[in-house]
Amino acid sequence: MARGGLDHTSGIPLYLQIKEILRAEITEGTADTLSPVTEAMLLERFGVSRAPIRQALQELTTEGYVYRKQGKGTFPVTGVRVARPADVRPGDLYRFLAERGLHPGSTVSDLGRVAPPPDIAQKLGIGPSEPVLHFRRLLTLEGRPFADNEIYIRTPDGFLPRTAELDDGGSAFALLEAEFGITVERSEHDAWATAATDEQAAALAVPVGSPLLVIDTLFYTTGGVPGGWRRAVHRAEDFKFSFITTP
Repeated sequence: MARGGLDHTSGIPLYLQIKEILRAEITEGTADTLSPVTEAMLLERFGVSRAPIRQALQELTTEGYVYRKQGKGTFPVTGVRVARPADVRPGDLYRFLAERGLHPGSTVSDLGRVAPPPDIAQKLGIGPSEPVLHFRRLLTLEGRPFADNEIYIRTPDGFLPRTAELDDGGSAFALLEAEFGITVERSEHDAWATAATDEQAAALAVPVGSPLLVIDTLFYTTGGVPGGWRRAVHRAEDFKFSFITTP
């Protein structure tokens, strides 16, 4: 890893400065993923005690930027790491990523009004032939595929935004709120790991059989009505979903 200096007069804790230097090197791809990050190496590099080194490594491990291999040491994790809080509102993920300097992009396809598959119609509480808004969104980070989303949304009759309104930071839910006052009140999530199929591998530019993280979300809109469903398939090495439970 390239040498980085610490500012002992800034008031920023040393462990946090060390953590941010290492995190930047990992996300920018300048860290050597084949060489372990040792305490001895970091002690020599930064000239501090063991305490801030250990705290920095612990937080990087918790956040998924490094991992420990028994008997061999701590290694950087390849790929962009995204820790998404559960309270990011529908349609706000693009802004959330952009604010963290991750340079997101998105491409919308298959936009139209269609009758959803029977299982989706049942989740949305509608008849099998009732049309809903449907589209796919491929989300990229730093120009690399990150998540492939398929979305069905109950909307007023005739609502069909243009592709340009949804590309990049555009949100169908934001458009519904602005035009009709329909808001998302809560969401329910199901998440599981799977292996990439041929179609998923092609969309996310990974080998067939690669680990993926799938999150199905059912959105409830104004009045507690099931208003939308989304399946988001993520490259597993790039994504962590963070949430808090209360009694």
